[in-house]
Amino acid sequence: MKSYVPYKIAFVIPWYGNHTGGAEVFCKGLASSLAALGRDVTVLTTCCRDPFHDWSKNHLPAGEERDGEVRVLRFPVSPQDRTAFAHYYQLIDRGIDLPPEQEEDWLSNSINSEAMYRFIAAHRSEYYFFFLPYLYGTTYYGIKAAGRRHSFLIPCLHNEPFAYLSVMQNMFSRVRGCLFLSLPERDLATALYPIHDKTNLFLGGGVSERVIGNAQRFRKLYGIHGPFALYVGRKVPGKGADLLVRYFSLYRRYRADDPLRLVMIGRGQVEIPEELRSWILEPELSEWTHVFDAMAACELLIQPSFFESFSLVMMEAWLNRKPVLVNGECEVTLYHVLESNGGLYFTNLGEFVETIRLLRDKPDLALALGRAGENYVRKHYLWMDTALRLHEYVERMRTEDRESLRTSTLPEASPHTPQKLENTVSVFPAE
Repeated sequence: MKSYVPYKIAFVIPWYGNHTGGAEVFCKGLASSLAALGRDVTVLTTCCRDPFHDWSKNHLPAGEERDGEVRVLRFPVSPQDRTAFAHYYQLIDRGIDLPPEQEEDWLSNSINSEAMYRFIAAHRSEYYFFFLPYLYGTTYYGIKAAGRRHSFLIPCLHNEPFAYLSVMQNMFSRVRGCLFLSLPERDLATALYPIHDKTNLFLGGGVSERVIGNAQRFRKLYGIHGPFALYVGRKVPGKGADLLVRYFSLYRRYRADDPLRLVMIGRGQVEIPEELRSWILEPELSEWTHVFDAMAACELLIQPSFFESFSLVMMEAWLNRKPVLVNGECEVTLYHVLESNGGLYFTNLGEFVETIRLLRDKPDLALALGRAGENYVRKHYLWMDTALRLHEYVERMRTEDRESLRTSTLPEASPHTPQKLENTVSVFPAE
């Protein structure tokens, strides 16, 4: 049997084909851009619709579909004990240490697919597998199924309690390389995990120039006139949505003469006081692309999230030449603002009020910040640049593997005759 070096790329992600999360949007953009370069790209995902639906239900049909030039394979989800998952999640989120077996029990009741893991194990000689994001069962158990030589992690890492689990130490140690969306994310991972000897890459995020919107279309479709600040993202505490509502309500109190309203777009729910419902608007978009029209129409984008690994919405707002106001407690978004000169940051209520006041009172400054942000994105983060970095990284891996083959250190395999592997039926912990 002839020895073989993988030539295909597979992205492994819990959900695909929706616009509900940054990792999903990133995966779609990267896969499509690599396929445009002529690479053979497959996405392995589950039949669960998105993070907001039951993770133990198959909402979409299993099997193969096409997303442009990208092959998509969907696999049925495995059973899940939602009560156990929620119990462990709450304990971890509160900073309570768990023994390793309970950490793994948490992951085994995350979103998983035994069928997907069997496919990965049976076909691992054909692919380099890129797993994202770090937090879910599909990544943890998928890496076990793929084996070290074929596993690469795009963690989308946040500085949060889950990043400090011992099972995450184990997972990061099992991959051949880690690929990071920002330098602060890379620095965090380097501090937390034993990855110094791995072939790592600053990949960067990616943005399409097709995100430039039409302000007049947004105002006409949704009847929103006058100046507004924009929030785009999930309406959950970790993304700072509740903090934003609270701070904006106080901004209204201090700057009652300012007609600025807040438009919030995204899944989830956040409590809005009754007296603010005319000032904080939550339009339901008829098409997701209208979010780019909202960016074109807004005065500024507010990104209050505490946890980001890249923040795609910032880059999209900058391509629409809008200044960005970020939470200074998030290292990644603060890094982007300082590197680009494309916005301002706040760390408390006073700074929130004063930074918005400054942008409202000095439109020339707001315009200059937006243009600086646009230049930053065009220089570093357009999709083709990011795809080329990954293309070159894969070729580097293939060169290393060819050299290893010449010294007969790799097992034999071929693209048409997958290796027979032991223990491929289940990668879950034994009962």
